[in-house]
Amino acid sequence: MTGAIAGVLFDKDGVFVDFEKTWTPALKAIAADAANGDMALEIQLLDVAGFDPHADTFLPGSVWAAGHTDDLVDVWMPLLNGLSAAGLVEKVNTHCLQAISHPVFPPERSHRIFSGLKQLDLALGVATNDAAASAHATVNAFGLADMFDLVLGYDSVAHPKPAGDPLLAFASHTGIEPHRLMMVGDNAHDMQCGRAGGAGLCVGVLSGNSTREQLVPIADHVIEDISHLQALLTSLEHGAQIER
Repeated sequence: MTGAIAGVLFDKDGVFVDFEKTWTPALKAIAADAANGDMALEIQLLDVAGFDPHADTFLPGSVWAAGHTDDLVDVWMPLLNGLSAAGLVEKVNTHCLQAISHPVFPPERSHRIFSGLKQLDLALGVATNDAAASAHATVNAFGLADMFDLVLGYDSVAHPKPAGDPLLAFASHTGIEPHRLMMVGDNAHDMQCGRAGGAGLCVGVLSGNSTREQLVPIADHVIEDISHLQALLTSLEHGAQIER
């Protein structure tokens, strides 16, 4: 497939938000709240969400690393008594909205990175499996609201990642054909979203939850982090065509 990239859709966590610093403590707090003092249950909730207590981190592709609130609720509800699914969704989303987001880069560097991409006349968007309200709060807190043409949460589309809906929503919003869009993320769900939506390129970054070995088979390119994205785009432009 050929054509010039005209827009970039970014995942949020693991891309410009530090996943571990932000979401490991948040999920621990959510599990403690849901377990209501039952330590054994709290450990079980963390386990099914994909938490590795020895590494103090979440496994790549696990429910918490790649999924959204409804995914977490689906695996937690059989373990919880006396709490409705709607109540648990509200509890999780409230914690997420209150979580303190830690950036991958200092804010001024993040702004320079995205500003540089905007100067290439690229449309920029965010598609996360976090809730839309939380995503907007983070983008605003990082001073990046003017960088993005569209910010999507899992609750912004009928079918969130790994479905292609977020990529197609960004294409519709910007008027850019999907094959002229690039999907950037740190997890398999991001690459699958890009493929399902017909993105021209899917680019994996190593600043998040997955290793190079995990991303190479499913991404067109793998870079250390988004600070290398402009160089990649320049090299593709000099090649005159984008090959999948």
